[in-house]
Amino acid sequence: MVCIFSILTISLNYIAGYTGIMSFCHAAFYGIGAYSTAILLKNFDLSFISVLFFSLIITAICGFIASIFILRLKDDGQMLVSVAFALIVYNLMLNLVSLTNGTLGIKGIPAIEIFGVNFFEKWKFFLLCLFLLLFTIWFFRKIIKSPYGTVIKGIRDNCEVVENLAHPTSIYKHLVFVLGVTFAGLAGSIFATYITYLEPSLFLLISSIFVLIMAIFGGLGNIWGSVLGAIIIFIIPEILRFVGLPDSIMAETQQIIYGFLLFLLIYFRPQGVMGEYRM
Repeated sequence: MVCIFSILTISLNYIAGYTGIMSFCHAAFYGIGAYSTAILLKNFDLSFISVLFFSLIITAICGFIASIFILRLKDDGQMLVSVAFALIVYNLMLNLVSLTNGTLGIKGIPAIEIFGVNFFEKWKFFLLCLFLLLFTIWFFRKIIKSPYGTVIKGIRDNCEVVENLAHPTSIYKHLVFVLGVTFAGLAGSIFATYITYLEPSLFLLISSIFVLIMAIFGGLGNIWGSVLGAIIIFIIPEILRFVGLPDSIMAETQQIIYGFLLFLLIYFRPQGVMGEYRM
């Protein structure tokens, strides 16, 4: 799960940390990737590679449609429209019963099989997730270090200056958003085959906020910070289990610790543990 959520957090960090586009609908695209994969695997005789390809295309198209409305606005407007999009996607998952099975969800999602290799065993699945995480890190680091990466960071810092240098900032923003949410769809596809059961509450608005918190913890504008943020968030429940905390108060204690750490971080280091950009 750390690898999956690291991919998800890196993709949000690319959008928010490197370009300054604040999105609260990232979990919606995570869900679109997951549901697309589950529906295609359950209903069509397709290889996982084909299913993944179609799932990413579907996520990218949805991302482009969302970007048309989200990127027309700035700051608070972007956040409000992204929240609205997240709620729309959640309600579609809930009410398109013929596709999503509504509140009952989709059960029995098959394990990943690539070129005859089944990834049902945990160690094989872990290696696959690790490979995808390393690929994601490599891919986004290449982008950030390229001339294109310099432009998108310039858009974050001073969009008007970049526009005056004759760069089509609107096109750049759309490309950033679509690419970022496509990788969220990738994380969702892998998540669907890992958990083998999907239902709409897995992709609530709070899930997007949870991913944003991971990005903030590690540091916006830093790829490795996203990985660190995911590790921090996921290691806390394991520590609480190790010390023998009762299950009855486990969830509440986690939320208190997350809130306390976030308060300390914002107060003492607003850019996050490894961050280069302040919100």
